[in-house]
Amino acid sequence: MKPPITKLPTSKSFLNLPILLDWSNLKHQAVVFGAPFGKPYSTVEFPNNQSTAPDKLRDASSRILVDPHSVDLDLLSGSTLASISVADGGNVPLKENKVDQHYSDIESAVRYLVERSIFPVSVGGDDGITNPVLRGLDVLNDVTIIQIDAHMDWKNERFGERHGYSSPMRRASEMAHISGIHQVGIRSYGSATEQDLKDAKNWGAQIYLAKDIHEKGIEWFLGNLPDEGKFFITLDVDGLDPSIMPGTVALSPGGLDWRQIIACFEGISKKGKIIGLNIAELAPKNDINQISMIAVGRLILKCLMLELKK
Repeated sequence: MKPPITKLPTSKSFLNLPILLDWSNLKHQAVVFGAPFGKPYSTVEFPNNQSTAPDKLRDASSRILVDPHSVDLDLLSGSTLASISVADGGNVPLKENKVDQHYSDIESAVRYLVERSIFPVSVGGDDGITNPVLRGLDVLNDVTIIQIDAHMDWKNERFGERHGYSSPMRRASEMAHISGIHQVGIRSYGSATEQDLKDAKNWGAQIYLAKDIHEKGIEWFLGNLPDEGKFFITLDVDGLDPSIMPGTVALSPGGLDWRQIIACFEGISKKGKIIGLNIAELAPKNDINQISMIAVGRLILKCLMLELKK
């Protein structure tokens, strides 16, 4: 496969990591890269504010981590950024506003990394980018998707578009390499209808409502995961409560709190192997004092430290 050639970030790199735009030179354990542009439902929605998130996340680097040797006192694992090998892979470019090609390039980027056992961290972009990210995992088999989200994303199509931000889990259910879907933090109103809920359950998706997580604890969800599984986490940031994650579009009260999301990541890592992480729906225009960027940056770090120390 031809190595991806990506675009230089507009400012600094993520956490001052080395920037590699020609991935043929990759010799790292993990790559964090921007996948900015989801397919719009109308031309007036494109580009949206979420497309600026990869570079805005980079801009918050000094507030995410002050020193690569700093230890994470939540994890107490002894792992630090300095002890693992991570690169900033730049941004997948949008060429001549061809979103189909952009999706294909995102898919190829994920596949290129996974084929080389390099941990992919994709940063959107709205949740539409989850569609090509999940397709890029097809060099594996028996992958379990962990979706953390306020919304189910099981629309077959919306406004005629089958690969927008309302459909990633429906599309995932059609992929031969996806064996399970666990949906965590679901709540409130989205685009889902009663039929969408029925279709999800009939396929075998496991749905963990946020209100039940609050009542039963995150262990209730973790106990239903397959042992020794291959887990890919896709995090739509509105899965967290807006008090923790204001920098998104579809704000929905009652989401997961910080301790729950940390326990979620730790528990998944203990249950099996996290093979990658996708971040979607960061909307910098709605953030407050960069709190969402700081939270997302630290979640990326936690995921990398949990897996790359093994």
